[in-house]
Amino acid sequence: MKILAIASQKGGVGKTTVAINLAYALAHRGHRILIVDTDPQGSVGLSLSRGARERTGFYDALAAGEDPSRLVLQSRLPELKLLPAGRTDSFLAAGGFGGVDDRAVADALAALAAAAGVDVVVVDTPAGMSGVTTSVLRAADSVLIPQQAEPLGVRSVPQVLQAIAALRRKGHPLAVAGIVMTMVQGDQKESVEAEQQLRAALPAGLMCSANVPREVAFLKASGAGVPLGLLSKRPPAAAAVFDQLAAELEPKLGLGSPTEADPHGVGELVD
Repeated sequence: MKILAIASQKGGVGKTTVAINLAYALAHRGHRILIVDTDPQGSVGLSLSRGARERTGFYDALAAGEDPSRLVLQSRLPELKLLPAGRTDSFLAAGGFGGVDDRAVADALAALAAAAGVDVVVVDTPAGMSGVTTSVLRAADSVLIPQQAEPLGVRSVPQVLQAIAALRRKGHPLAVAGIVMTMVQGDQKESVEAEQQLRAALPAGLMCSANVPREVAFLKASGAGVPLGLLSKRPPAAAAVFDQLAAELEPKLGLGSPTEADPHGVGELVD
């Protein structure tokens, strides 16, 4: 079992979009996946279920010191499960966010992985490299870094890599699974140049080959409460990007050969 954190220095880079659609792509390829939402905004749950605001989840379990595995939701795809962020008010009342207990976060993720019987726990984190995100990174095996293809966003990459290097120096063997470019606009010079500059500046193999385009289909999928692959009987072309990304990450996550799962039709993934 591996824990894969999805983290970025900046907000608004498509982190949750990557988490949801990568988790679905890995599950559709036959791997057992649990996606955990640790973003207090509950972005994953809100993107997959209209009733997510009423669901208890990760933060409820942390506040009560309980086993979070009892709060895991099963999706219509047998290989994919979800733990929403839950309600943060009780966690805040217990002094959360100001001083996150790394051990509690690590124990919660380990308990989830064991009880859910999954191959990979995909963790969507809050924006930034501190607080809960740092606690998740300390517990994770690897991190995937979504990076918006625009000049200002590219400048934040060194900060992310420095934060990861600092964790390694403290004894946390966190691997970088890759940096994936998001919101790529092939018809915009600035977007193309930002990607090219980053690829030229970073070591070979650190950048993922798959690029996530900026498309209205992502908004439609979020509104429908589904990953792109379940938006329609003929998924948008962008859905194939995440299958490509999943294929790139399989060897890094120690996953075996995929066996395609039944997509179970269209419609909201989590009731």
